[in-house]
Amino acid sequence: MAHTSIRFGIGRFTTEEEVDRAIELTVHQVKKLRDMSPLYEMAKAGIDLKSIEWSQH
Repeated sequence: MAHTSIRFGIGRFTTEEEVDRAIELTVHQVKKLRDMSPLYEMAKAGIDLKSIEWSQH
């Protein structure tokens, strides 16, 4: 289902609070994007996205 990826880097000076905040923001944005995505709704409904014949615009 994923269409992209994101990489997070942490270092020895990264605080636990910064990691927690990054997690919080990421979860919020993923939920927001899923709400906007008809593909996510189709996947949740059990529709095999590979079986869809997509047309060009």
